[in-house]
Amino acid sequence: MVPTRTPLGRRIPRGPAARTFHEVLSLVASGQCVHPLGEIAARYNRPPGIVFLPVPDAPTLHWALAWRSTADNPTLRALAQTAADLGPISM
Repeated sequence: MVPTRTPLGRRIPRGPAARTFHEVLSLVASGQCVHPLGEIAARYNRPPGIVFLPVPDAPTLHWALAWRSTADNPTLRALAQTAADLGPISM
């Protein structure tokens, strides 16, 4: 999701480190960085001072449910099945 090189091979420098999504938004809002985010971030987050611009030629970002194998149980399987049955979120 965060490439280290441009399509032509030019290095993309790294900015300040962020550990959480909200830290990323704070860094962007304060002008310390720009950051590629999935379209869903713009759909559910509209903090002041941040503009979301589409990157039409970026690769598709795929999401998946994940959980610890030791936590596997029928409830988690039912959630996964429901998500699969509902399919993608229509924009």
